[in-house]
Amino acid sequence: MLARGAIRADTVTAAAALAGGLAGIAFAAGLNAAGLAALWLSAACDALDGAIARRHQGATLWGGVLDLVSDRWVEAAALLGIVWRHPMLEFAAAVVLASWYVNIAVFLAVGSALGGGDKLIRYPPGLVERSEAFLFFTALVFAGRWGVHLCYAYAAAEAFTALQRLLFARRHLR
Repeated sequence: MLARGAIRADTVTAAAALAGGLAGIAFAAGLNAAGLAALWLSAACDALDGAIARRHQGATLWGGVLDLVSDRWVEAAALLGIVWRHPMLEFAAAVVLASWYVNIAVFLAVGSALGGGDKLIRYPPGLVERSEAFLFFTALVFAGRWGVHLCYAYAAAEAFTALQRLLFARRHLR
């Protein structure tokens, strides 16, 4: 069905968002295996939606918006679900959220200034990409008391990524 284009890219993006939301609920309920399965299903859908759009329907600005929002929804749902079950992560998770806030601002500003081309937003790659977020969540589920330190390390990597993108923009937008 994917090869024939029978499934629309937006449908796969919506499936990624749904699976990510279910992952957050599963994590909050302490169902880590189910949460990880749903999280990685979401990642697989996220990897497919753009390819489907480009190959069969043509990428659209709406699809780019939907994908960007879906990605943030999944990240927020996963983190909140994990923190619900492990309240000792409260402040450290807030630091992660703050790093995401800054990084997404840089991501959007730099991407907008660079122009999208065939994508909604063109941006330079950085140390932390989408795959690293999923690896972070996976590790966080099993981190126990080390979860706080993992959150701080991940937030530092997010901040470094924001700096990388800012420096890239400075070089290319002068």
